[in-house]
Amino acid sequence: MSAEGKVLIELPARPGTPVGVTFRPPADVTRLFIGKTPEEVLTLVPALHGVCATAQTHAAVLALEGALDITVTDETARARQALTMMECLREHGLRAIMDWPRLMGETADNLAARQAMTFLPGFQAALSGASAPFSVGAKVSMPMEPLVRIIAETAEFLKTTVFGEPLECWLSRRGADALRDWAENAKTAAGRFISWLFATDRFAVAAFPPVRLPEFDPGTLPAWLSSESQNGLAEATSYIRRAGDPLLTGLGTPGLGVRFAARLVELARLPGEMLAVLTGETRPPSAIRDETGTGYGTVQAARGALIHTAKVEQDRVSAYRMLPPTERNFASRGIAARCLDDLHTANEAERRLRANLVVNAIDPCVACEVRAG
Repeated sequence: MSAEGKVLIELPARPGTPVGVTFRPPADVTRLFIGKTPEEVLTLVPALHGVCATAQTHAAVLALEGALDITVTDETARARQALTMMECLREHGLRAIMDWPRLMGETADNLAARQAMTFLPGFQAALSGASAPFSVGAKVSMPMEPLVRIIAETAEFLKTTVFGEPLECWLSRRGADALRDWAENAKTAAGRFISWLFATDRFAVAAFPPVRLPEFDPGTLPAWLSSESQNGLAEATSYIRRAGDPLLTGLGTPGLGVRFAARLVELARLPGEMLAVLTGETRPPSAIRDETGTGYGTVQAARGALIHTAKVEQDRVSAYRMLPPTERNFASRGIAARCLDDLHTANEAERRLRANLVVNAIDPCVACEVRAG
């Protein structure tokens, strides 16, 4: 089994019967970390995670530095955050370029996908320093000119390939009519996909008010482990961190279409937000250490909030834990289960399609199998 786990969705034979959602968690790879040095753990983490490897390594190094009570330079922290954000941009871009066309029966643009894959390694290659960005206590220097150039090239790529117009112009749209107008006129796969959701009455399917998590710190960890409400388990998705964006607030209660639009909002915002991180306008996440000596690392991966915790004794890892967003979002009362239970249609093919849309809207990186009863 992969390090990300797998989701099994069972569609009942009779409409109206609850949909079965089972998250099969991955093997506990953290057992491999016990007794290892922090440096050895940081070699294992990206090797074990084919999905969001940069975010996973970022969370790991923060947790380990917290446990070791190490503080890195502000420049190193900003470089790490920019790399994680670039990975997030790549993942959202690939979904819009590769997955969305396939969901509506089109062919994906493999050439554009290959171009999208070049931005993160190019960004990392532009960084220089005495050690790798995600090593313990790394010291990274940031040559601003090439990094700013790569971000500008990324924004231009998104303008041409995803939005068909300048990012700030797209972000200025308000309300469903403005979004629909863009979708119907944009000559991009993302525009056609949003237009397809509107035209097939799937845009507002599975609409639920969001349940939010509190800001993370060691004191709120118990809430992160439960956070159950009458509306279900709080979600840790890419939508929830963008829910307050003006473009999204005018679209009403989030259904499938709003969740896909939230990925586009994040895509359009990320180039400017990366620049703000590089220039120090916004602060990156830092390592956290509690009174027991446990270190915590929390970062925003493409699919949602990710947390690692670690304890180090005599230069060896003695305890380690990962809290991936998939585990929360596909729990029995998580957002995916609530959305899937709302798929009221007698047509099996339509239910299967909508189930795949739900998974792609919430966590497109997780392996998923849909079975019809």
